[in-house]
Amino acid sequence: MWATARLDPARTGILLMSEVLIAALSAAVLAGEHLHPIEIAGGALVLLAGVLEVLPARRSRA
Repeated sequence: MWATARLDPARTGILLMSEVLIAALSAAVLAGEHLHPIEIAGGALVLLAGVLEVLPARRSRA
């Protein structure tokens, strides 16, 4: 958790959310299971929500 003290909270959130999606994908590949497209879409929506949380902060700084 060294980087979390040095990154913006929003970026840390995005990194931690992406970790869950990558872990689910790699577990499915290693176990030989198939992820349903709706599960992949759900993970992508979680990441998209995190990115949309960061965008207004960047626009207000500029």
